[in-house]
Amino acid sequence: MRQTMKRTIVISALAAALAVPGLQARAEEKPAMPSLKEMQSFSSTLKGETPPKTPVRPQGPHSKVNPHYKLTPEKHVQVALQHLAEGRPVEAMKALDMAIALYPDNYQLRGVRASLYLQHKKYAKALADLEVALKSRPDDPLLLVNRAQAYRGFKRDREALEDLDHAIRVKPDFIGALFNRGALHFEKKRYKEALADFEKVAELDPHLPAARFNIAVTYESLGNRKRAMKELEDFLKVTKHKGWIAIARKQLNNWRKMEGL
Repeated sequence: MRQTMKRTIVISALAAALAVPGLQARAEEKPAMPSLKEMQSFSSTLKGETPPKTPVRPQGPHSKVNPHYKLTPEKHVQVALQHLAEGRPVEAMKALDMAIALYPDNYQLRGVRASLYLQHKKYAKALADLEVALKSRPDDPLLLVNRAQAYRGFKRDREALEDLDHAIRVKPDFIGALFNRGALHFEKKRYKEALADFEKVAELDPHLPAARFNIAVTYESLGNRKRAMKELEDFLKVTKHKGWIAIARKQLNNWRKMEGL
């Protein structure tokens, strides 16, 4: 059971966030992106081919010019996000494909499409988009975190860690980068480093269940099961999420049995 729980926590809940590079400040003030659960319904149409380099002028109903054709890249991003928010993932991807055909080097469009590819573990396609995006925005923390996720899909953990370190240098309080780096450290059994990252995340966002849970499991991996149990007990006092409560209680009961309690 213990080994199972370790596998669970290194699957980061903060990975592959829907990145809108250059808009992160506004997004943090008032989140406008759909949740990961809302994106899990993506269909197999994400297997679509790369859009042509020379775009065909798209036509709308009744052979009229598609009104989206002359939109700015930022407006195209908003159109795609609106499709997602209203449960139209196929249309969202089509909108991004069309927009990237028009603006092949735009980092925002590439970043958003890469995020969607990551949701379906299309690591090669995601990495291709992120490489283009990072050429013009080499220090964008959202792009770096998502490229780290793509690298991890290919087990290129050294490069993933470099991107996470880079993102944290640029934005030291970036929860996504800290959490994912902690998960990577934990997987590599660098428990002290993992604990430092998870504790920083918990300090920045005391209400994030995954961070508190990971702190407890990391203490147990460091050989301090009593501290781990206390962390889970404290966690259970404040969390209201039924799913996390069930997971934490199950783990806590296992540890109590190991301690003969």
